[in-house]
Amino acid sequence: MANETQAVTPTDPQPAVDYSKWYFKYDPQTYAFIPGAVHEKVDNSTDVEPSGLVDPVWSPSTNSWTGKTYDEFLKEQQANQPTVVDPNQQALSMTANALLKRLIVQDKRITELESKEAK
Repeated sequence: MANETQAVTPTDPQPAVDYSKWYFKYDPQTYAFIPGAVHEKVDNSTDVEPSGLVDPVWSPSTNSWTGKTYDEFLKEQQANQPTVVDPNQQALSMTANALLKRLIVQDKRITELESKEAK
């Protein structure tokens, strides 16, 4: 039995991959962005970058990504965030309001007493 070595020659030459170009994939049904990027063009990909958008969705009719910008997303999150009151700040505010009311009452009494003495 002779030890034979056979050279394997590919029957279909592979096209060269352009490593300088990135492609961004999307779900073919929903067109939602699939995180990551690849160097090879596939049917559900584009060379248009989805940067600057939150949850981008591909729009084939405009050949662009649509979605909220980071600023829009942050504004929406802040608007929907419940207001959390610091209990110490709330107690301090209540004490300051109570003291202010007492000062107003005292000032009014002093003014009344001074006007009675002046007569």
